[in-house]
Amino acid sequence: MASKISFEKAKEDIDRGMAADEMALHAISTIAPSTPFLRFRNFDSTPKTLDLLQHRGIVVFGADLWASVWEEMTPGQELKLIISRFNAEGRGFILLHDAKAHTAAMMPAFPR
Repeated sequence: MASKISFEKAKEDIDRGMAADEMALHAISTIAPSTPFLRFRNFDSTPKTLDLLQHRGIVVFGADLWASVWEEMTPGQELKLIISRFNAEGRGFILLHDAKAHTAAMMPAFPR
């Protein structure tokens, strides 16, 4: 996690990850990504890592609201949680990832 390690270690992790992605995608090891986007694991960035990426022209992907889809709950509980967080914020980008069966079951009601 970027906030728990030194800036130099975080920079090395970022560079190693980007080089690995580029090698997998294009067989070229470079820290200049062909798709200049990054999402920090657990959204754990620091001002210095954000400045580094901004200087490189890399957009950091984030979310305003977490759906907490990794937690066990019923589809109704998940929908209520997402809507309550959205209403409290008034707007935002909602991240749904690592979806479980309860998330899939909740999706038909979500747009309503």
